Amino acid sequence: MNQKTETISENSFSKRFKTALKNLGIGIVFLIAGLFLLWHNETTVLDRELKLEQAQSVILETQKKMPENETVDPVETQDLRSTTVFNWGFRIAGWVILFLGLATLFKPLVVLVEKIPLLSNFVGRGITVFALLSSLSLTLILMSAVWMVARPVFGAVLLLIGVIPLFVLYRSGKRARLKQSLKQA
Repeated sequence: MNQKTETISENSFSKRFKTALKNLGIGIVFLIAGLFLLWHNETTVLDRELKLEQAQSVILETQKKMPENETVDPVETQDLRSTTVFNWGFRIAGWVILFLGLATLFKPLVVLVEKIPLLSNFVGRGITVFALLSSLSLTLILMSAVWMVARPVFGAVLLLIGVIPLFVLYRSGKRARLKQSLKQA
């Protein structure tokens, strides 16, 4: 009876591990799709804003040249408000896809250590936190790269906000290594 349960658990472990390894390709596809979605959305938003600014400057120039009794209607901003909701939806969707891609990439590591009781919880949660923070950071850094072209200050602010999660990950790892070295000493 004991041998049967061991072979069944080994078979289920090997199946889960093989499935996790097969899902590495899906994780890479999710990463590429998330990065492409974010890049495409941000470049589209940037192009739209640059065209809008150009149109507004042309309208202002024509208003200066026209007599005072004739006026040109201002550009409708209602359409812009509805597109910003979609833009934020695409940004959040890209971030979620990046998170799922990174979490899927590290799933084999979670499967490897799931037999160790305490370590499996820490590794699973640690990888989730790592995927969450690094996907957030990747999203913000990619957005800042696009916005550096037209709005350098906004792009720099996004870059600084995007570096903060990486700094948190670095500091937490450094703190854990310091605690481990103190325990060994």
